[in-house]
Amino acid sequence: MGNSFGFLSDDDDDLWDDQDYGMGYNVINFTVNAMDVQLRPQDYQPNNLPVIREKPNLDKFQSTDMYKQIKARSSLVNKATEQRWNLMQALQQRENGIASPGSESFSPNQQRYFANLYIPNQKAMRLMSLDAKVFVTKFNKSGSKLLTACQDGFVRIYDGSKGTYHLLNRINARDVQWSITDADFSPNGQHFAYSTWSRSFYIMPVNGSDDDCQWIDVNETSSSRVAIFSLRFSPTGDKIIGGSNNATVIVGDVATRATEIIRTHRTPITDVNAVSYVHDKDPNMIIAGCDDGLLKVYDLRTSFRARNLSKSVMSFIGHYDGITYIDSRNDGYHVLTNSKDQSIKIWDLRQPSNLRNRGCARQAQMSTKWDYRWDRVPREFYNPHKALDGDSSIMTYRGHRVSKTLLRAKFSPLEQTGQRFIYTGCATGRIIVYDVLTGRIREAIEGHRNVIRDLDWHPVRSEIVSSSWDSHVHLNNYNRNMAPLKRLRSSAQDNRPLRRSRRLANRNLTPD
Repeated sequence: MGNSFGFLSDDDDDLWDDQDYGMGYNVINFTVNAMDVQLRPQDYQPNNLPVIREKPNLDKFQSTDMYKQIKARSSLVNKATEQRWNLMQALQQRENGIASPGSESFSPNQQRYFANLYIPNQKAMRLMSLDAKVFVTKFNKSGSKLLTACQDGFVRIYDGSKGTYHLLNRINARDVQWSITDADFSPNGQHFAYSTWSRSFYIMPVNGSDDDCQWIDVNETSSSRVAIFSLRFSPTGDKIIGGSNNATVIVGDVATRATEIIRTHRTPITDVNAVSYVHDKDPNMIIAGCDDGLLKVYDLRTSFRARNLSKSVMSFIGHYDGITYIDSRNDGYHVLTNSKDQSIKIWDLRQPSNLRNRGCARQAQMSTKWDYRWDRVPREFYNPHKALDGDSSIMTYRGHRVSKTLLRAKFSPLEQTGQRFIYTGCATGRIIVYDVLTGRIREAIEGHRNVIRDLDWHPVRSEIVSSSWDSHVHLNNYNRNMAPLKRLRSSAQDNRPLRRSRRLANRNLTPD
């Protein structure tokens, strides 16, 4: 990545003893290859996780059908003490052939109960070291292929079927300009599409070469500068949707290469950072996450009639700042959003917001001026005094940091975990895994030295592949030896914020 120079003031000698964070205050990072200069102010925030004072509020979430469904799928349904599921008893029943009605093994819910005890908790190995910041990491539906996209302009396809992750194909992307911003596999897994800071979708066969590239140009926007931040293949594979700047969602037809525009706002000053389909079996309903914190649902059969503003089916208010990512639960009702306001929210699409509160939401957003790319996160985002007026979300998760780039957050796989967890990248270089049912952090996996922009959980194996701006791609899985260490780290002395360095804090700790 080039040479790095660090300058520390005379008062910061103790920072050299901190092994977790090798950078202090007044640091000028100069990366020669990327020609980037980052000025870090006196109050530069170290890579500690934010301190969240309030406990997660489960009052609303515990009464939802999603909460009850996840508990049932994870074999956590409340029963009398003598009726609760017991491992030794279950093993004995399996040996006797009565483990599950009509089956000689454990039920799917019991299998998920086992799997959720052994979720990834440690970096296992570094899969690859690339030449620039890594922006995209994605498995296809079966998990047989892994795609990574890097700022060096190459899309790489790896074999994910057996966990070897050897390189299958390396494709030089077109018209990259600044970086490849997003990519997605087609439903059949034979093609993938990617977007850059340009006015086109690019489509490639997974086993193809650079010359097999097709593209869909966007010609129906008045702006000369177009960037597509997020894209998705339709469930039928015949269309691609993309969230763009200038308050537009672009819908491209793969066969005809024609495009249509959905305008989310009257004035083209609000970016659409994230898009998704509501359900992987419905090609008509899409969701757009905007940079003003608004979440909008559109029906592609009716949304192109207006010239200045496309009419949304419903809208949702709750985030103080822009939405960075959307992930659907694929049940037709629930989605999650990650946001620059340092929170992840779950929404029930049957409970839209009252837009009469939209004015209060805009005022709240305008009251805090910061640029997530390089400014320090406002403290009030971590511990807000109250929810935004009109907030219709059913659950909120806090504890990770969103800055520098549009971080992704996703549900864990359905068949493997029952969607018991939400996992996200973090600007501290950690993978944060939340327990959906409790709202608390289950795992905080260390290993990267810079922000983790994208990550993906293998559909059938308990593995998370993470990609970071430190130019590395890591494989993370379960390590039994890390489990007792995690319990020790959750003790009171590690939960309180450190004043200067870990060495000084440990001076006051008495051995057990």
